[in-house]
Amino acid sequence: MATPIIVGAAIAGIAYTGRFVMRVFQRAKSKQLFEVTTPGFTVETIEEGFESKMSVDEAANILGLTKESTKEEVKIRHKLLMIKNHPDKGGSSYLATKINEARNILSNKVH
Repeated sequence: MATPIIVGAAIAGIAYTGRFVMRVFQRAKSKQLFEVTTPGFTVETIEEGFESKMSVDEAANILGLTKESTKEEVKIRHKLLMIKNHPDKGGSSYLATKINEARNILSNKVH
């Protein structure tokens, strides 16, 4: 009679331990373990808002890069900003659209 109870408690303990381990891995995965910092990059607030048609200067400003940035730098900055601002993770879809547009403009501009 006690054996089924002990077996059930053991299975429940294993299940809860597995659930805990999975959550720890998910949290560790979401922490920006691969964050790349750009030397001299500082976050600045853009006071005037967005232009109606995005320019190369504005695209570089959104991604925190210069107009002379390489495609690899554009790719890394885009990825980091999208991780932080993705609509599925609670970010703004408007900002995600602007970040994507900035990436497209700088990727096409950079050789």
